[in-house]
Amino acid sequence: VTVAYFSSWGPTDDGRVKPDICGMGVNVLSTGSGSNTDYVTLSGTSMSSPNVTGTLYLLQEYYAQKNAGNFMRSATLKALACHTAFDAGKVGPDYIYGWGLLDMKKAAQTITDKGTKSMITENTLSQGQTQTYDGIASGDGTVSATIAWTDPQGTPSAEGTLNDRTPKLVNDLDIKISDGTTTYNPWVLDPANPSLAAT
Repeated sequence: VTVAYFSSWGPTDDGRVKPDICGMGVNVLSTGSGSNTDYVTLSGTSMSSPNVTGTLYLLQEYYAQKNAGNFMRSATLKALACHTAFDAGKVGPDYIYGWGLLDMKKAAQTITDKGTKSMITENTLSQGQTQTYDGIASGDGTVSATIAWTDPQGTPSAEGTLNDRTPKLVNDLDIKISDGTTTYNPWVLDPANPSLAAT
Protein backbone atom coordinates (compact mmCIF):
# COMPACT_ATOMS: atom_id res chain seq x y z
CA VAL A 1 0.00 0.00 0.00
CA THR A 2 1.40 3.36 -1.02
CA VAL A 3 -0.26 6.64 -0.15
CA ALA A 4 -0.79 9.06 -3.04
CA TYR A 5 1.59 12.00 -3.10
CA PHE A 6 -1.39 14.38 -3.07
CA SER A 7 -3.06 12.83 0.01
CA SER A 8 -3.43 14.88 3.16
CA TRP A 9 -1.87 13.60 6.37
CA GLY A 10 -2.85 14.01 10.02
CA PRO A 11 -2.84 14.47 12.88
CA THR A 12 -5.63 16.78 13.95
CA ASP A 13 -4.31 19.67 16.00
CA ASP A 14 -5.22 17.89 19.22
CA GLY A 15 -3.53 14.64 18.11
CA ARG A 16 -6.46 12.45 17.04
CA VAL A 17 -5.75 9.94 14.26
CA LYS A 18 -6.66 11.22 10.81
CA PRO A 19 -7.21 9.83 8.30
CA ASP A 20 -9.20 6.97 9.83
CA ILE A 21 -8.69 4.64 6.86
CA CYS A 22 -7.45 4.75 3.28
CA GLY A 23 -9.12 3.66 0.07
CA MET A 24 -7.95 3.03 -3.48
CA GLY A 25 -7.92 6.36 -5.29
CA VAL A 26 -5.13 6.35 -7.88
CA ASN A 27 -5.62 5.25 -11.49
CA VAL A 28 -9.13 3.92 -10.87
CA LEU A 29 -11.20 2.90 -13.88
CA SER A 30 -14.45 4.85 -13.81
CA THR A 31 -17.26 6.00 -16.04
CA GLY A 32 -16.59 9.00 -18.26
CA SER A 33 -18.84 11.70 -19.68
CA GLY A 34 -17.84 11.32 -23.35
CA SER A 35 -20.63 8.84 -24.16
CA ASN A 36 -22.91 6.23 -22.61
CA THR A 37 -20.08 3.68 -22.91
CA ASP A 38 -17.14 5.95 -22.00
CA TYR A 39 -14.61 4.85 -19.38
CA VAL A 40 -11.64 6.82 -18.08
CA THR A 41 -8.88 6.34 -15.51
CA LEU A 42 -8.98 8.95 -12.76
CA SER A 43 -7.25 9.72 -9.45
CA GLY A 44 -8.18 11.62 -6.32
CA THR A 45 -10.81 11.78 -3.62
CA SER A 46 -13.44 11.58 -6.37
CA MET A 47 -12.29 7.97 -6.74
CA SER A 48 -11.39 6.97 -3.18
CA SER A 49 -14.48 8.47 -1.51
CA PRO A 50 -17.06 6.52 -3.53
CA ASN A 51 -14.89 3.41 -3.18
CA VAL A 52 -14.95 3.71 0.62
CA THR A 53 -18.55 4.88 1.04
CA GLY A 54 -19.88 2.24 -1.35
CA THR A 55 -17.96 -0.45 0.52
CA LEU A 56 -19.27 0.78 3.86
CA TYR A 57 -22.85 0.73 2.58
CA LEU A 58 -22.42 -2.83 1.32
CA LEU A 59 -21.15 -3.79 4.79
CA GLN A 60 -24.24 -2.16 6.33
CA GLU A 61 -26.45 -4.06 3.91
CA TYR A 62 -24.72 -7.35 4.73
CA TYR A 63 -24.98 -6.67 8.46
CA ALA A 64 -28.71 -5.96 8.07
CA GLN A 65 -29.17 -9.28 6.25
CA LYS A 66 -27.59 -11.06 9.22
CA ASN A 67 -29.31 -8.98 11.94
CA ALA A 68 -33.06 -8.80 11.24
CA GLY A 69 -32.78 -5.74 8.99
CA ASN A 70 -30.95 -3.58 11.55
CA PHE A 71 -28.05 -1.38 10.46
CA MET A 72 -25.00 -0.76 12.64
CA ARG A 73 -24.65 2.58 14.35
CA SER A 74 -22.20 4.86 12.56
CA ALA A 75 -19.64 4.40 15.34
CA THR A 76 -19.95 0.61 15.05
CA LEU A 77 -19.37 0.78 11.31
CA LYS A 78 -16.33 3.01 11.87
CA ALA A 79 -14.96 0.58 14.46
CA LEU A 80 -15.48 -2.35 12.09
CA ALA A 81 -13.72 -0.55 9.21
CA CYS A 82 -10.77 0.53 11.38
CA HIS A 83 -10.50 -2.79 13.22
CA THR A 84 -10.34 -4.86 10.02
CA ALA A 85 -8.28 -2.47 7.88
CA PHE A 86 -5.12 -3.81 6.25
CA ASP A 87 -2.34 -2.25 8.31
CA ALA A 88 -0.24 -0.01 6.08
CA GLY A 89 2.77 2.11 6.96
CA LYS A 90 4.14 1.61 10.45
CA VAL A 91 2.63 -1.07 12.72
CA GLY A 92 -0.57 0.16 14.34
CA PRO A 93 -2.24 3.44 13.46
CA ASP A 94 -0.30 6.33 12.00
CA TYR A 95 -0.96 9.81 10.68
CA ILE A 96 -0.51 8.84 7.02
CA TYR A 97 -2.63 5.69 6.58
CA GLY A 98 -4.78 5.91 9.72
CA TRP A 99 -5.67 2.33 10.63
CA GLY A 100 -4.84 1.15 7.11
CA LEU A 101 -6.49 0.24 3.82
CA LEU A 102 -10.20 -0.59 3.98
CA ASP A 103 -10.52 -4.41 3.79
CA MET A 104 -14.06 -5.38 2.77
CA LYS A 105 -13.39 -9.11 2.87
CA LYS A 106 -12.06 -9.07 6.42
CA ALA A 107 -14.86 -6.76 7.60
CA ALA A 108 -17.53 -8.95 6.01
CA GLN A 109 -15.95 -12.05 7.56
CA THR A 110 -16.06 -10.36 10.96
CA ILE A 111 -19.81 -9.83 10.47
CA THR A 112 -20.19 -13.48 9.39
CA ASP A 113 -18.26 -14.64 12.47
CA LYS A 114 -20.23 -12.46 14.91
CA GLY A 115 -21.06 -14.54 17.97
CA THR A 116 -18.49 -17.25 17.24
CA LYS A 117 -15.05 -15.86 16.33
CA SER A 118 -15.87 -12.16 16.67
CA MET A 119 -18.01 -9.86 18.78
CA ILE A 120 -19.80 -6.74 17.58
CA THR A 121 -21.67 -4.98 20.38
CA GLU A 122 -23.37 -1.63 20.76
CA ASN A 123 -23.81 -0.15 24.22
CA THR A 124 -24.34 3.10 26.05
CA LEU A 125 -22.12 4.04 28.97
CA SER A 126 -22.89 6.56 31.71
CA GLN A 127 -20.26 8.89 33.19
CA GLY A 128 -17.71 6.81 35.11
CA GLN A 129 -19.28 3.48 34.08
CA THR A 130 -17.12 0.56 32.96
CA GLN A 131 -18.01 -2.42 30.80
CA THR A 132 -16.18 -5.77 30.92
CA TYR A 133 -16.34 -8.60 28.41
CA ASP A 134 -14.87 -12.04 28.96
CA GLY A 135 -13.72 -14.16 26.06
CA ILE A 136 -11.67 -17.22 25.28
CA ALA A 137 -8.90 -16.79 22.74
CA SER A 138 -8.79 -19.40 20.00
CA GLY A 139 -5.00 -19.37 19.86
CA ASP A 140 -5.27 -18.72 16.13
CA GLY A 141 -4.10 -15.13 15.64
CA THR A 142 -3.94 -11.98 17.68
CA VAL A 143 -6.65 -10.98 20.14
CA SER A 144 -7.62 -7.39 19.42
CA ALA A 145 -10.47 -5.02 20.21
CA THR A 146 -11.66 -1.67 18.93
CA ILE A 147 -13.93 0.89 20.56
CA ALA A 148 -15.58 3.81 18.77
CA TRP A 149 -18.30 6.27 19.68
CA THR A 150 -20.11 9.26 18.27
CA ASP A 151 -18.79 12.20 20.26
CA PRO A 152 -20.70 15.47 20.71
CA GLN A 153 -19.13 18.52 19.09
CA GLY A 154 -16.17 19.81 21.06
CA THR A 155 -15.31 23.42 21.77
CA PRO A 156 -13.62 24.97 18.73
CA SER A 157 -10.37 26.87 19.13
CA ALA A 158 -10.55 30.64 19.16
CA GLU A 159 -10.45 32.22 15.71
CA GLY A 160 -6.87 32.67 14.53
CA THR A 161 -5.49 30.01 16.89
CA LEU A 162 -3.18 27.57 15.13
CA ASN A 163 -2.05 24.11 16.25
CA ASP A 164 -4.08 24.14 19.47
CA ARG A 165 -3.29 20.90 21.34
CA THR A 166 -6.30 21.29 23.65
CA PRO A 167 -8.28 18.01 23.42
CA LYS A 168 -11.53 18.33 21.48
CA LEU A 169 -13.04 15.07 22.70
CA VAL A 170 -16.03 15.49 24.99
CA ASN A 171 -16.23 11.80 25.92
CA ASP A 172 -12.87 10.09 26.38
CA LEU A 173 -13.29 6.33 26.52
CA ASP A 174 -10.45 3.89 27.13
CA ILE A 175 -10.10 0.22 26.28
CA LYS A 176 -7.75 -2.39 27.70
CA ILE A 177 -7.22 -6.11 27.15
CA SER A 178 -6.03 -8.32 30.00
CA ASP A 179 -5.14 -12.00 30.12
CA GLY A 180 -5.36 -11.93 33.91
CA THR A 181 -1.65 -11.31 34.29
CA THR A 182 -0.72 -8.64 31.76
CA THR A 183 -2.85 -5.65 30.77
CA TYR A 184 -2.43 -4.33 27.24
CA ASN A 185 -3.19 -0.67 26.59
CA PRO A 186 -4.39 0.87 23.32
CA TRP A 187 -2.12 2.30 20.65
CA VAL A 188 -0.86 5.82 21.35
CA LEU A 189 0.65 8.28 18.86
CA ASP A 190 2.68 11.40 19.62
CA PRO A 191 1.32 14.40 17.68
CA ALA A 192 4.45 16.38 18.54
CA ASN A 193 6.47 13.69 16.71
CA PRO A 194 4.03 12.44 14.07
CA SER A 195 6.57 10.30 12.20
CA LEU A 196 7.16 8.05 15.23
CA ALA A 197 5.51 4.63 15.29
CA ALA A 198 2.59 4.05 17.63
CA THR A 199 3.40 2.54 21.01
